[in-house]
Amino acid sequence: MRQKTYVVTGANNGIGLETSRALAAQGAKVLLVTRTKEKGEGAKADILSTHPEANVESFVADMSLLGDIRNAGEMILERHEVIDGLINNVGTWMSDYVVTKEGIETVFATNHLSYFLMTHLLYPALRNAEDGRVVNVASNAHSYGKINIADPGYSKNYHGLKSNGQSKLANIYFTFEFHNQSPDDHVSAYAVSPGLVKTDIGLKHTSWLHTLAWKFRRRKGQTPAEGARTSVFCATDPEIAAISGKYWEECRTKEVFDSARQPELGKQLWKLSEEMCEIDDYFHQSRR
Repeated sequence: MRQKTYVVTGANNGIGLETSRALAAQGAKVLLVTRTKEKGEGAKADILSTHPEANVESFVADMSLLGDIRNAGEMILERHEVIDGLINNVGTWMSDYVVTKEGIETVFATNHLSYFLMTHLLYPALRNAEDGRVVNVASNAHSYGKINIADPGYSKNYHGLKSNGQSKLANIYFTFEFHNQSPDDHVSAYAVSPGLVKTDIGLKHTSWLHTLAWKFRRRKGQTPAEGARTSVFCATDPEIAAISGKYWEECRTKEVFDSARQPELGKQLWKLSEEMCEIDDYFHQSRR
């Protein structure tokens, strides 16, 4: 059998690293996408230390920058004609309003637009797989999320909880709308909640108060390896190949909160995301 190939973004630590390790343990080729070469090589060495026979490659991209994402996506496509799964895992949490050098609010750029754009770029290779899968790491934080179409960066009244909740809600709407619009039945999309996990996401780019709150909250969380289980399950389990466009937690489908039950809002977000990423035809390689 052909060795399956998976791409994991934000793969150098936490849930992303453990997702990559678990996929490698199943015999897959894993393509790690990390912000720097050093982080990628560190993650690769970590995986090889526990699974010496692992087949791992690393690619560099700051996932808050559309230009970096395009470069990484193009490089991956040059080397791999078939991709069996893309795990959009990268995520960030910021206490303050910060825009990237491309002028986009950092959380929206990283947590949503990177998912949207990387999936578009790698779609030709996902389409070439017998059973292509897109796994979008969302969370129950979508329960308090609100999509601000007019001001997706919340520039006028920014708060870390607002931006995070919106981005996780966007992950779910992206999953639903991808399922509705995809022209290929053999390419499926899954939104997953890893649950509460002991990661460092709440310790970076955060105020002292938010850092303290996260340190307290994460004490009750699972390990990153436990948090990765649903992502790995949705990327690989053969029995759920046709169950696309659903929200998953603890390896089971789960009902979304009311905030994610407005299909028209999902369509508006899709259109906005296409405009921000300069995409004319999402399921074909084209750019304005």
